Amino acid sequence: MFDRSYLLPTLFAALVHALVLVVISGVWIGQEVDRKAQPRHIEARMVDLSALAEKKAAEEKLMKDKAAAEAAKKKAAERAKKAKADEAKRKKAADAKRKADAKKAADKKKADDAKRKKAAEEKKRAEAERKAAERKKAEAAKKKADAEAKKAKLKAAEEAKKKAEAKKRQAEEAKRKAAEEAKRKADAERKAQEQAEAKRREELARQRAAAAERAAQTVADVGAYIRTLTEDNWRLPSTARNGMTATVRIHFFPSGEVDLAEIIKSSGDMAYDRSVLQAIERVGQYELIASVDPITFERNLRRVLIEFRPEGLRW
Repeated sequence: MFDRSYLLPTLFAALVHALVLVVISGVWIGQEVDRKAQPRHIEARMVDLSALAEKKAAEEKLMKDKAAAEAAKKKAAERAKKAKADEAKRKKAADAKRKADAKKAADKKKADDAKRKKAAEEKKRAEAERKAAERKKAEAAKKKADAEAKKAKLKAAEEAKKKAEAKKRQAEEAKRKAAEEAKRKADAERKAQEQAEAKRREELARQRAAAAERAAQTVADVGAYIRTLTEDNWRLPSTARNGMTATVRIHFFPSGEVDLAEIIKSSGDMAYDRSVLQAIERVGQYELIASVDPITFERNLRRVLIEFRPEGLRW
């Protein structure tokens, strides 16, 4: 950016330079005219002292003017340099003032901040002390209340314990009496049940013995019936000999019908074995079996073994 403080010295220096150039140009042109006007041949003439004096005066004036111009130029340059130095000094002073003002403002701000911080810390410390005092007071009150509550609780617990112990003793006594009564009743009931169970077992044993006896008699009667009926229908083959034995297993239906008859032990004679099976087939149904109770039938008559011998059947 152009600085107006340099304008006047610069214009002055330019004007001085222009003036010096005009003077020098006039002298140089005059000398050239004089040189051109002089003839090239030597001509003796009279020296005009007044002209020499004027020329010398003009040369001296030119030198003075030149010196004056140089002095003016130098002075203008010095003024410009001084103006530049003054401007730099002014700028430096302004910058120093700006920095000083900024530092002063920063120092003031720092001091104000420190003051505010200190005030805030003091306020915070005072608040902390107040809260600590309140907290200490509250803790003391709470401690006192807790102690009183604990004391009351212990007292209540002791009273409750005494009441509970008394109640427990009463309950235990009542429980003991109830247990004794229950035991007495249970013993009496158990004794009665044992007696009844003994009678029941005796009766059951008697019934079972009678049933077993009846079943054994039934099985014996049915066995004799099966032997007689089978033997009546057996036709001994001509190959039969004493000592032969054929064992047959007969499977019955509850109705007495023959489900299956099978030789489980052969006599060694096919005709003999076949005659045995044919005797059973001739009977077909042993009607007396249908009158036997199911339990006796399943236990004793569902499957029957009979040995066939020439000298007689064996159950």
